[in-house]
Amino acid sequence: MKNKNFILNTLIVIFASVAIFSGVKLLSLQKEAKKSADDFNKLEQLTKSNKENENLKYTTSAEKYTGVYEMNKHFVGWITIPESPLNYPVVQTKDSPEYYLRRNFNGEYSFYGVPFLDYKCDIDSSDNTIIYGHNMKNKTMFSAVESYADKDYWKEHKYIGFDTMDDFGVYEVVTSFRIDTANSNFYYTESTDFANADEFNNYIANAKSLETYSTGVTAHYGDKLLTLSTCEYTYPDGAGRYVLIAKKISNEDISTFNSEK
Repeated sequence: MKNKNFILNTLIVIFASVAIFSGVKLLSLQKEAKKSADDFNKLEQLTKSNKENENLKYTTSAEKYTGVYEMNKHFVGWITIPESPLNYPVVQTKDSPEYYLRRNFNGEYSFYGVPFLDYKCDIDSSDNTIIYGHNMKNKTMFSAVESYADKDYWKEHKYIGFDTMDDFGVYEVVTSFRIDTANSNFYYTESTDFANADEFNNYIANAKSLETYSTGVTAHYGDKLLTLSTCEYTYPDGAGRYVLIAKKISNEDISTFNSEK
């Protein structure tokens, strides 16, 4: 009987310890999620117009994002998908490519990190702007990228905004796909510039060959591309990625994007 009681008491202690640990862990995750959201909300407020008439829009992107840039010179742009949680600053550190993988905008540890530009990209001139972000279970950060696996989601989110300090940018989704980076010959992160039409067309063809569904949209040599990449968990060993490729549209078509905001 004593042995049974000892075993029972031991199990109670173990289960109680696990429950306490899980509770503490959950509270910690919730606290970190709130801090991340609050930090990004504060940055977004810096982009809001402070003019007397709130209906007036910023005339230049530099005017809109100066406050954010002054806080962190690593800031290179702001990305948003209307009617989704994806609405964040983008940073770049060429000498330390993944510096913001687990750091917040202030350089402090954060499980959420900050979306960051591929170190090979030149924000002002690259043909293909590649941005990475975490796929969070709470549907924040770049989780919206994997949502494009659902064709209905794409139908409701065909346009992406990516502004730099020099320009307001609107991009139309061309394609999206899953890829096993450990077993694929398509190295989508290696192509930031295209020497000729053949290189460009080959890149688009490779992407289209993997696409989850057809959007009916294509891109042509000379188009500026925006590639968003996030983790997905179909493939083993953390090799899975969900990738979205979009093309920059002309100023005449930006009204379409604005109407979705």
